[in-house]
Amino acid sequence: MENKIDATLQILSSLSNSEIEEATNYLKVYGFEASNNIDIIIKYNGDINKVAEDEGGIAQIINNRYAVISIPRQHVNNLIQYTQVEYMEAPKLLNYNLNKSMQISCVKSVQNNRPYELKGKGVLLGIIDSGIQYAHRDFINPDGTTRIEAIWDQSIPGNPPAGFKMGSLYTKEQINEALRQPNRYARLGIVPSEDTNGHGTHVAGIAGGNGRSSNGAYVGGAPEADFLVVKLGIPGKEEALVRNVEIMLAIKFIIDYAKKLQKPVVINISNGMNEGPHDGKALIEQFIDDISEEWKTNIVIGAGNEGGGNTHTNGIVSPDKIQFVEFQVGENQRSYALYLWKNFIDTFEFEIISPSGSKTPRIRYCQGPRQYVLQRTKIYSTFAGPSPLNGDEEFAVFLRAMDNQFINEGVWRIAIFGIDVVDGRYEVWGPSKAIAGDDTFMLEPTSNTTLTTPSTARNGITVGAYNSVTGQIASFSGQGYVRNDILVKPDLVAPGVNIISTSITGGYVSLSGTSMAAPHVTGGVALLMEWGIVQKNNPFLYGENLKTYLLRGTDKNINRTIIPSPLWGYGKMCIKSSLDILRKQQFLS
Repeated sequence: MENKIDATLQILSSLSNSEIEEATNYLKVYGFEASNNIDIIIKYNGDINKVAEDEGGIAQIINNRYAVISIPRQHVNNLIQYTQVEYMEAPKLLNYNLNKSMQISCVKSVQNNRPYELKGKGVLLGIIDSGIQYAHRDFINPDGTTRIEAIWDQSIPGNPPAGFKMGSLYTKEQINEALRQPNRYARLGIVPSEDTNGHGTHVAGIAGGNGRSSNGAYVGGAPEADFLVVKLGIPGKEEALVRNVEIMLAIKFIIDYAKKLQKPVVINISNGMNEGPHDGKALIEQFIDDISEEWKTNIVIGAGNEGGGNTHTNGIVSPDKIQFVEFQVGENQRSYALYLWKNFIDTFEFEIISPSGSKTPRIRYCQGPRQYVLQRTKIYSTFAGPSPLNGDEEFAVFLRAMDNQFINEGVWRIAIFGIDVVDGRYEVWGPSKAIAGDDTFMLEPTSNTTLTTPSTARNGITVGAYNSVTGQIASFSGQGYVRNDILVKPDLVAPGVNIISTSITGGYVSLSGTSMAAPHVTGGVALLMEWGIVQKNNPFLYGENLKTYLLRGTDKNINRTIIPSPLWGYGKMCIKSSLDILRKQQFLS
């Protein structure tokens, strides 16, 4: 028996055309469309895009090990012959869907029931992500026109928006012209922006997909809102390269465009990194705090997926004692970065110790940047601080392989010597799990303070993820509070486990992460803005004013949890409760 393919997929791929037609409604739950294409989850290595292309399909990359391939059903068994395909199976995570997650978040009742009946009309959804599959029916009106006001693709040079120097802008008129074309290649001749990753398309569907591709089965939070989309990237660079600079430019573009259209806007950011002080004082976070006060704006940010990633540790250094930070470096790692943040009032010295026991000399603040070689690993270390942003000190360590080899695998140690200690606390972050992989991690990790940057921005609405089927916080959800406990983050949580939303294949796919939780809140905020600003019930319902009502309306009835909580924030989003509070105050005023 072939061990590359699971039983369900074997059965599905063996169905005749007549059997497929008979089972159409059931198969749609799996994302299988009448076009006879079938979606498959693949564990892979190498170039899976080429495999999909050879079999007349398309690949949606989830990460460097898993992808969803949509190919003609009759080609499924051909995949067994490819060495790039390690295992494939039919989707099995579809027992939980977007329809239910919206109901649990009290969105469905607000959309469909009096006195609200809100769909986000007149509000803009700003999606800063990997782009959007603009030809997906969930982003198209019933008359065939687009719901997207503009796409700024930062990765395509040639026609930047006014006031910007990179990328290309595609207007609503151009997108509509592209949608009138007979095929994909003709469309791309007019609007060549594509979401090859699938992340942005999935996020946009949760925030505001209208469900047309599923006959209303999978409807996002604000199905009548319009979109402003920024595809992050750098012209001439690989698409995976996303920097905080591009995100900052994207926020500015969206707010400027919303002003021009005279519409309120809620911006979704489902990106994060482990770099930064994790206290809301990073440059991008301060930028978010400032710009969120412009126009009628709210910015929603995912808390990150580092809660269970073993990428963070902390401790307290005692005077004249040695404290060790230990981390495992797995096989085939070419680089590793570690960031330690401490109070500048303390004086620490450091030694870096390789798996073989060789070590650097004492590293002191007064020395400035230093380079060392231990075994086949080059080490760079430096201090920074006191930071003008927060007054704290950062000690950074970078490891890289030499002679085109790999970093020495095994347990590395950083010895911390407390020379002059008043506070003694330190926090350490390594690369995110997505970058480091499963085999590189802290040996004594702590899950607190695992929010990624920029989710610790004070004025952002930071969203953690929970499993609304089990009622448990998601194991991956970034946990708070911020460093030094100066802010309560996350602000709240939303469903983020096994969420079905729009796929670049034209159907739907199930994904998990705080990236999926954040757009639930983005869609919900759009409904609040419609009620308050568009319908003129509360014309100042944006910014910190809106955030206050959003948090007042949360479901705080969480077993054995004191609210606010480092895991749950102020509780689970419930848009109807927030609107009920607002409406009651309206009657009383």
